[in-house]
Amino acid sequence: MIRKWIFFCICAIGLSASSAFAREVRFDLMGPQGRVTEKSYPGKYLLLAIGYTSCPDICPTTLYEYGLTMKAIQHPYAIQPIFVTIDPVNDEIDRLNAYTKYFDERIVGLSGKMENIKHLADQLGATFGYRIDGKKIENPQKGIIYNVYHSALIYLIGPDRKLVDVYDYQLGAQGLTAALDKVLGDGNKNASNVHKQSQEAQPSSLSRNNLANPVNPRHACTLPAGFQAIEDGTALKDILPQQDTASYPRLTLLNIWASWCAPCRAELPLLDKFAASQQSMAVRTVNLNEKESDIESVFSKMGIKHLPPTRTQDTGLLKRMGATGLPLTAIFLDGKQIARKGGIISQTDDLARYAQCMLNHGY
Repeated sequence: MIRKWIFFCICAIGLSASSAFAREVRFDLMGPQGRVTEKSYPGKYLLLAIGYTSCPDICPTTLYEYGLTMKAIQHPYAIQPIFVTIDPVNDEIDRLNAYTKYFDERIVGLSGKMENIKHLADQLGATFGYRIDGKKIENPQKGIIYNVYHSALIYLIGPDRKLVDVYDYQLGAQGLTAALDKVLGDGNKNASNVHKQSQEAQPSSLSRNNLANPVNPRHACTLPAGFQAIEDGTALKDILPQQDTASYPRLTLLNIWASWCAPCRAELPLLDKFAASQQSMAVRTVNLNEKESDIESVFSKMGIKHLPPTRTQDTGLLKRMGATGLPLTAIFLDGKQIARKGGIISQTDDLARYAQCMLNHGY
C-alpha cells in the first residue's frame, strides 16, 4: 500500500555562498520547453531560488516577491527569474510551471535529475535534504512520508554565469528591486542588447499581451490582464449559496483564497477596496476549507469590510475551475464561469475598465 506523502519546509537562512562567486555556475536541467543549461537565456541575468511546490510559506513568499520585483525593476527584460525544484520526485514539469506562473508568467520552473540539482546547489552554496522521523535520507521515493528542508536565499547570476550576489528572501520585494536596479543601473550598457536579444528570441510584448488578454467570443470586451477565457465553466450556484447568487449583478468576480497563502493575503485589501467601488460587477471571495473563526480573524486584522467571509469545504473546487493552486480569481457572466486568472491580483484598473465595458454593452 502506498503511504500518503507530506512536506514541511525547514528553512536555513544565511548560509555562505562565497565559494561560488569566483567561478562560472554550470547546470543541466529541464524546463517546460526542454533542456536548460547555463548557456540558455544568453545575455540575461538569472534570478534563481530553490524550493518546492508544496512549501507552505518560504517558497510562495519568494515567488510573490519575484512577481512584484519583475513589475517594478527598471530593466525587467534583462533578468530571467528561475525557480529550481529540490523535490523532483513530486514536482513534475507541468505542475511546477503551473505553480510558478501563478506568481508571474515570466518565472520558469526547472527540474531534472537529482544529481544535477545537487550539483547546482553545491556550486551556489545552497543546501537541501530530506528526513523521515528525524533521520536524513538521500533518495526519497514517491508515495512515502518525508520532510523537505532547504536554504532560503535568492541568487543573482550574471550574463557571464558567475554569481553576482546573494539575497535573503526576507529582503522583500522593495529591497530586492532596489538591489537589482543597483546592479543593472539606470544606463546599463547591456540592457538594450539584452532587450533586443529577448525580442528576437520570443514573441513581442504586444503579442504576449494579446495572448494574455484574449477577446471573449461572447462579447466585445477584452478580458483583464492575465485572465484566460473559459468555455463551459463552473456554475456560480455550485460555489456560492443560492441566496447569495440570486441578488448578484450579471457580472461577478470571484476570488478563491486561504490564509496560509501569502499572495492571497496580500491581494485581499486591494479586492476589498475594489468591491467598495463597484456597482456593475459583484466582487466576492470564498475561503478554501478553513474555520469560520480563522476567516473572521484575518478579515478583522486586515480591516476587510466589503468582502463576505464565505467559505467552502469543497476540496474538488479548484480542479473543477481548471486550477491547481491559489490564489485563483474567476469572472462569471450570468452565473457561469467565463474566465480565470491564477496568481495575485496586483492592480484593479483592468478589472474596472472591463466592468465598465461590459456595462456599456448591456451586461
